[in-house]
Order: sequence, then C-alpha cells, then structure tokens
Amino acid sequence: MLLENKIAIVTGSSRGIGKGTALRLAKEGAHVVLNGRNEDTLKETAEEVRQLGGDPLVVQSDVTDPEGVATLFDQTMERFGRVDILVNNAQTHVNKGEFGPLLTMDPDGWDEYMRANLGALFRCTHTAARIMAKQEIHGSIINISTVGADRVHRRGIAYDAMKGAMETFTRAVAVDLAPWRIRVNAIRPGAIMTENRSNWNEPRPHHFPLSPIDRYGYPEEIAWAVVFLASDDAGYVTGNIVNVDGGLLSQLFGPTDDENGPIIGPWNIGDWE
Repeated sequence: MLLENKIAIVTGSSRGIGKGTALRLAKEGAHVVLNGRNEDTLKETAEEVRQLGGDPLVVQSDVTDPEGVATLFDQTMERFGRVDILVNNAQTHVNKGEFGPLLTMDPDGWDEYMRANLGALFRCTHTAARIMAKQEIHGSIINISTVGADRVHRRGIAYDAMKGAMETFTRAVAVDLAPWRIRVNAIRPGAIMTENRSNWNEPRPHHFPLSPIDRYGYPEEIAWAVVFLASDDAGYVTGNIVNVDGGLLSQLFGPTDDENGPIIGPWNIGDWE
C-alpha cells in the first residue's frame, strides 16, 4: 500500500471527489480524517471507509470558519499527533449573487464567496504546513482546482477566478515550503460524474464539448492522482498543476464542433480504412 499509516485530512469528503479521494486513500493504507458539514453524509462515507478496513476520524466542521479549521486540526492532532497529507477539496457556494454574468453579479456575494473559499484554502494550508514543518517526514498538500482555471466556464466568473487564485497560491506556497520538504501541488479535474450529476448520461458529447476520451470522469480517477502526489513516488514533484480531464485542455475544438468535420474514430472506420 502506497500510503500505509499516513495521516490524511480530506476537506469536503462526505461526497463527490472528496469522498472518492478519502476511499482511495483508505485503500492505500492511510488513516483518513473525514471532514464536512453534513452529519448524515459523513456517516455514510465513514461506514464505507470501515468496510475497506479503515477506522476514520470524522470531524464535522465548516472550514470556511476559522473555528471549524481549528476543530479539524485539533481533533486530528489529538488522535494521531501528526498530519502527513492534506487534500483541500471543500468548496462552498454562498448563494448571494456571486454567480452569473458579470453585469448581474452582486459585489457583496463575490466578496463573501472569495473570503469563504480562499480563506478556507489559506487557513487549512497554513495550519497543516506549521504542523508538517516540525515532523521528520514532512508531507504533501494537494489542492483540487478545475479546468475552468485555464478555460473558463460561461457565467462561472467567481468559481473560475477563485480556482485560478488557488493555482497561483499552490505554486507560491510550493516554492516557500520546499526547504521544509513539504510538497504542494494541484489537480484540475475535468467533468466529473458526482452525486449531483447522477442524471447525466454518458457518452453525451452534445451536452458541451467534452474531452477526446468521450465520457465523464469519476471521483476515483481524481483520487488516483491524489494518491500519486501524496506518495513517495512523487517525491520530486512540487508546484505542479496536474490535468485529469480526459484530454479536454489539450484540444482546440470539442467532439461536436471541430471545424474540420467529423472526428475519425471506431464508428466511422470505413471512411479511411
């Protein structure tokens, strides 16, 4: 197991990418700290970790609140005495007009959204780094970004800007913490099939221009990238942004709007054979 006996905190781990990551870390032998705001979904995730043979620590707290961050790390240190891996996955909507076209956005909603999400990113990273710097084996911090930090979503100005800031923060902190052997990286997921997207059919290229790999990704596929970046195999990897997007960012046109005509693939092999 790649992460045997490592202590791993995953924020926002009651569902979606966070849940998939927590389960994968547990499979690789890590002692997982589950965190989120919803007690019921946290309990469900904890039970799935136990079914894998793990014994998770469940910390119900809101990391957008400084007291919630303190609670998360205090309980982790009380039980384990160390932090080896931090996955900054939690992301919250404040639902105060922060989304939509620029001309209709609410500046107060923007301020609160940025304060909540970037504040959580900073406080969790700052707290974890101060713990890791004192350890013999220092640790790995992994931030979950989005392809929207590179190619933006329409009407997603606040979300994409926040994730873009996360990526710059990742590089800056990686440089700053390198002398303490704390590695900091980020992952850019593409379109991932999570609980709130369970009604999406696949493949569904007409939904929006998807990746060359013509399907949605799954939380487990993001989790594998987290495992690699958290492991000793990535000991020379820091300050990087890793795309796990099915090739979405590598293309100019998606499968449905290529100006050169139909995409060549198994379905039209007769056209070129």
